[in-house]
Amino acid sequence: MDAGSAALQSRSGDAGAQRRAALESRSSSRSKFTLIALALAIGLSFGSPALAGPNDPWTIDPARSRIAFGAEQVGKLIAGRIASWTGTIVLDPENLADARIDIRMDMRSTTTGARDVDDMLKGKDFLDVARSPEARFVSDAVNRGSGDGYQARGKLTIREVTRDVTLPFTLRIENGQATARGSLGIKRLDYGVGRNEWAATVYVANEVTVDIAVVASRP
Repeated sequence: MDAGSAALQSRSGDAGAQRRAALESRSSSRSKFTLIALALAIGLSFGSPALAGPNDPWTIDPARSRIAFGAEQVGKLIAGRIASWTGTIVLDPENLADARIDIRMDMRSTTTGARDVDDMLKGKDFLDVARSPEARFVSDAVNRGSGDGYQARGKLTIREVTRDVTLPFTLRIENGQATARGSLGIKRLDYGVGRNEWAATVYVANEVTVDIAVVASRP
């Protein structure tokens, strides 16, 4: 082989080596970019807490929430509460079409603080908690009123009897915390609460007021 051929082969070899090096460099860059993108995706998925969307349910604070009731007995107010209940609340003031309220109440936890009254309320003539341990409210629609006022139209079930009701309530949302307060008037006899001698309203009034206070939050 003469000197010219050797020089040509040398230049050709150098050019091939340079092309291979360039390809390897670009491949390495792409691999690094892919790894960085993957790391960022993992970091965003697991490194930061997920923010709740407007259609995610609120988390109820049971220590600050309450369902209470009151009725008159011989002219005196009997007041009590439902100690155990759960709820699913999806409510965004800007998207009331998707609002949903579902409250389940354990009527066995009904208490007035007086044992004889509690026994009577839980018995067969009133709530009959042995056969109907749960009461439930499920909304059909939530509408906005004036100011911070709203109305939840839905169905209330007590002692396996379901009636249409409208719950007016106020709602305030500040810094990811919602506070709702409402009051609902019902007639106990509409739900079969008060039978036999208690079907009369001489001793216990037919009208019962249910007061609801809910404090809930969202990330």
